[in-house]
Amino acid sequence: MASDVNMTKASCCAYLAHLMSTKLKHHTIRRKIASVRYFIEVSELPDPWKQSKLFAEYTNHKINQKPSRQSQAAPMRLEIIDAINAKLDTDPLIGLRDAVIFNTAIDTIFRASNLLAIEIHHIDFAKQRIFAPRSKTDKSGKGQYGYISTTTINLIDKWLTRTGIADGPLLRKLSPKQTVQDNAMQYHALLARYKNLAATLNLEFKPSCHSTRVGGVVTMFERGISLDQIQKAGGWTSSAMPMHYGEEFDVTKTGMANVR
Repeated sequence: MASDVNMTKASCCAYLAHLMSTKLKHHTIRRKIASVRYFIEVSELPDPWKQSKLFAEYTNHKINQKPSRQSQAAPMRLEIIDAINAKLDTDPLIGLRDAVIFNTAIDTIFRASNLLAIEIHHIDFAKQRIFAPRSKTDKSGKGQYGYISTTTINLIDKWLTRTGIADGPLLRKLSPKQTVQDNAMQYHALLARYKNLAATLNLEFKPSCHSTRVGGVVTMFERGISLDQIQKAGGWTSSAMPMHYGEEFDVTKTGMANVR
């Protein structure tokens, strides 16, 4: 048993040292360490975090050398989406797909993984909603629904009509000649559209695929939507994350600013 613990401890130390030498963020490292511990348990190997108090203290000390506060994506508020709608040329398919991406993202406040997983049968136009069968925080596997506005519905309808898509993924790959492919877009392609948007609108910040999720929450806070409604809209089981995202809201639009 002692030799097994020492071997596992040495492997974990080496892996931790490797993670600390990379540019990974603090919370990413913690998630990776949690995954390692899970597989150690599944393999029925001795867990050095449990077997050795000194190892646990050493590991936590190393990890906590990095800031514990997690930075968040710069918010893309609804005002930016409105600017996109005013400026985007939706005659080319790539422009029309961009409009569908950004409007769907701000309405549903879906994560990138949920956006890319949308299939036609997930969309309920009559009830103005999209079903996400998988969610990062959904432990029960029930999925969640996201709202879509009339603007977004019209854009999706135009996209489906122009492309002839009747089933399968909503957001498809486009060839260099803008021919619609059968495959869904990949994450790197989605991120490229966000970066292109920054250049198109001359934004002062670099948006990420998470910017519409943060921006949707910030917009709702600034427009007086209750925390409970925001939490339900994002499918969160607690108020911690919407409160974290909401730190970016404009204080001149909330609180005492509304009474004096």
